[in-house]
Amino acid sequence: MYCVIQELKLKRADDNGAYKDLEVSTNPFNYTRTIPQYGYFDGGERHEHPVKKAYKISIHESKRINSVVTKKQFVVTTVGYYTFAIDWFCIGEYDKKISDIADRLNTDYDTIINLIENKVSPLAQRIRDEFMQTEEYVTSQKHKDIIAEYKKQKVLFSEKYNIPDSEYDYCFNVFGEMVNAKHYDNIINGRGIQSTFRQFQTTQSEQNLLQGVC
Repeated sequence: MYCVIQELKLKRADDNGAYKDLEVSTNPFNYTRTIPQYGYFDGGERHEHPVKKAYKISIHESKRINSVVTKKQFVVTTVGYYTFAIDWFCIGEYDKKISDIADRLNTDYDTIINLIENKVSPLAQRIRDEFMQTEEYVTSQKHKDIIAEYKKQKVLFSEKYNIPDSEYDYCFNVFGEMVNAKHYDNIINGRGIQSTFRQFQTTQSEQNLLQGVC
């Protein structure tokens, strides 16, 4: 019993490359505040995925019975090159399929898992190492570092001024650039944030309804 990985050539390239840019956004649905709240999103063009390969993973068994060789083959799944590259492959997603194969081969689940992992791990690592040399990986890591620092600064900002961390998004963007100096000045000088909330007026009928007047 053994695991076989067959490399397949694909006709079409994977078009799900990561976006090249990290861009600043504003919240258009923030009706409760008089100032914009800033966020971020992945934008611009996508990185190209030029490698057109996939890998079919299967379990094989060969037996010789009365001088006759019998072979059995069970396909587990087919995995794209970039699924390995971005480290999205998870063998646990195929638990049921692997259990069925184990039953049909009269063996246990762990035996099949070990066969697959021992064969897949070196391939996946080689592909990840290749991918780490690409512009897409370098750019994606840079964006992750920026977002991690942004989230860290939000927490520090909240703790320092004893306000919700979302207030950071009214003062700074994801790159740490100040976008509202006046609001920031109000916060650091203890003037609070209430002045930035919209004041909604109610009609007389709405006021009556709130007061329980018919």
